[in-house]
Amino acid sequence: MTRAASRRERMAVWAALGGLLLSPAAAQERFRRTPPLAEMRQDLRLPAIETFDLPNGLKVAVAARPPSALIALQLVIGAGEADSPAAMPGLASLTARMIGRGTRVLSGSQVEELIESLGADYSVTVMLDYTVFKIEVLEEFLDRALLAMRLMVLEAAFSDRVLATVKRAASFELIDQRKDPEMSGWRHLMRLLFEGHPYQAGTYGDEALKEIDSRDIERFYRRLYMPNNAVFVVSGDVDAAAVSKKIGEHFGVWTRRELRRPSLPAPVPNERERICFIENEAAQDAALFVGNIVMDPASPDYFPFLVLNQALGGTPRSRLFMNLRESKGFAYFAFSDAEFFRSCGAYWVRARVTPEFIHPAVQEILREIRALATERAPAVEIEEAKAYLVGNLPLKLESPDGFSEWASRVAAFGLNSGHWNRVLENIMVVNVEKVQAAGQRHLAARPLVVIVGRREWVLSLGDFKVLEIYDASGDLKQTILTERR
Repeated sequence: MTRAASRRERMAVWAALGGLLLSPAAAQERFRRTPPLAEMRQDLRLPAIETFDLPNGLKVAVAARPPSALIALQLVIGAGEADSPAAMPGLASLTARMIGRGTRVLSGSQVEELIESLGADYSVTVMLDYTVFKIEVLEEFLDRALLAMRLMVLEAAFSDRVLATVKRAASFELIDQRKDPEMSGWRHLMRLLFEGHPYQAGTYGDEALKEIDSRDIERFYRRLYMPNNAVFVVSGDVDAAAVSKKIGEHFGVWTRRELRRPSLPAPVPNERERICFIENEAAQDAALFVGNIVMDPASPDYFPFLVLNQALGGTPRSRLFMNLRESKGFAYFAFSDAEFFRSCGAYWVRARVTPEFIHPAVQEILREIRALATERAPAVEIEEAKAYLVGNLPLKLESPDGFSEWASRVAAFGLNSGHWNRVLENIMVVNVEKVQAAGQRHLAARPLVVIVGRREWVLSLGDFKVLEIYDASGDLKQTILTERR
């Protein structure tokens, strides 16, 4: 059995946005019609995570997952985009992308040949708080895969010539993201929500990469790439003690150093009414993003908020979709998402609407958020949201990618068993009162609104009292004060 080798790199430091673009339908007055409850699956059985500490400070976490033909090796480094210096956003991502492009003894092409000889799938993912280097390989190639990871990470070499190629590819990706109305709107929302906070570094543009050189990469690597700032996560049909010993044989030579990585304060949620318009001439319809800062994943409100967010906009049967598309006919789609980081979380509503419905669509989104912040949701709605989460999570974790992604996140944040093998239990005990309390605490602040569209649409947005106008690069052009009609 062989597998084609591939290299995947994600410079995105956020969860990928879903692209569910649905055709318009006639408005149907079935808003919040009581649906039948979905059957709750409760068959999630995650293996225990066995942990080992190597003498140099490297932690090893093994989740034995039989039967599985593939073994996922993930080296999780506590170095995310939030660790980039304020003057050099993008440094963490460039550093990660340089790993595997050459070592002290092997060229980049030789490293690729080594990965290809394993039939492995190699990927790099940079998040705000951490970076994951992952190799999926058959068990027979485990030792060689560990050797490859050791060479790539411990003996990494950084040259300006290779960096120029990496920067060029990264710049093209960022330019493409800026052209995409949905991606540019979402990035701008996060940029403003995290304004003045280290997490804002995750929304850097292509201009930020130009001044970074190989010496900057080397300094960042030396500052944060060390065994006492890393967790090696293994999942697959393996013996935990045996694989931990193998990792020690390869990574035991990694030198422990003093780690200086301060904790990050939680950013302050947006409190005031703020409507931002991003000019994008490629837009055919308006892209709306509405969101704010919420709790971190260790908060007792985490699981109630997951249920709340599901009720708000998790599926086409949730409040936002049923209101904006099915009932009012304003939107092609309307959903809500959330992502959680080391020091906070963020939620956002995303919707695609026709230009003439921008203002009423924004008002309906704000009304639905306000309702969950101030009113008690019907019990049947909360139970349906729970049913979806409980039924969907096992499906996600049945896939190797979903399982390993979940494991790396738990390891990166040092989360307890409640986020691993008691997730379904924690969702099941959520009730209406807990959802209402979470809504009161985390949805009361006025969310930030971002609208992406063509510049001529601004003329029809006089219903907003204050409108901030930004160009396609995200630079503020002007602030328009209007009178409400």
